[in-house]
Amino acid sequence: MLDLKELRDKIDIVDDKILELLNERMAYVKIIGEIKKNHNKEIYYPKREKEILDRLKNKNLKNLDHDAIELIYNKIFAVSRDLENN
Repeated sequence: MLDLKELRDKIDIVDDKILELLNERMAYVKIIGEIKKNHNKEIYYPKREKEILDRLKNKNLKNLDHDAIELIYNKIFAVSRDLENN
């Protein structure tokens, strides 16, 4: 069995990966924001956000329930919209 330090080290590695993936996601968000601006499209697109949430909620859940997924992704969506507006 792993000790507390080893488990925390594993969490640090996962957190680094999550941060890397969030930065990759935000790079795509910036590009999408530019496309929307160039085509006079709305930044806020609730239908797309709902599609993402529905897709993620339908995946095999292990430790996150639907409310947790929605809470996390609503924050990601808010940060994404802010980034698209800049």
